[in-house]
Amino acid sequence: MHTPRRHHSARDAEQVRRFAVPASFARIESGRNGAAPARARRTPLALAACLFAAALLGPVPAARAANINETKSEMLWNIAKFVQWPETALASSKGQIVFTILGEDDLAVELATLLSSKTINGKPVFVRFARRAQDARGSQILYVAASETEHLDNVLLEVSGAPVLTVADTPAFTAHGGMVGFASDSGKVRFEINLGHAERSGLRISAKLLALARVVDNGN
Repeated sequence: MHTPRRHHSARDAEQVRRFAVPASFARIESGRNGAAPARARRTPLALAACLFAAALLGPVPAARAANINETKSEMLWNIAKFVQWPETALASSKGQIVFTILGEDDLAVELATLLSSKTINGKPVFVRFARRAQDARGSQILYVAASETEHLDNVLLEVSGAPVLTVADTPAFTAHGGMVGFASDSGKVRFEINLGHAERSGLRISAKLLALARVVDNGN
């Protein structure tokens, strides 16, 4: 089936220029949603991944160290653009991306500030806060804050099998059943994806995003 070429407005172009991180993902998105030019199709995926990784996951300058949570928030916003939820999940949320924050930490505050004014693939993001794991049901994205680390197993159990993208800024989160986690490596902010858990929950993740991530699959 022929996929129509996506047209970008001047407003879209301005949004891409505003942030260095989204700009990298915007270039990937144009290749995914539109018919790629012949020259672009010949570009090896490995080379493209290296270029995108250099722009997206390079060292955070010392002057921006206090804004590391802003960087992670922008990364998560762009990661979500390359996740596909089942149509039934989006229908139940009336076309919104329901982003639930469970617990409290500094990144949670930054995520709420950024995502409450954003859209993901044209769908508005509805941010809500929860204090109980069972209140996370019905979400498309669930951020588990550091305050809930001790209850992580129970939280993941509540959404097990549901098409909920689980995210945390906790060490080894993806190895313990989470789907997206952040990690620092030699001064660089990177992200990990547990592909097996995501797929078993009915989520589809773009191969172009996986090329930039550290992919974890513990086989559970």
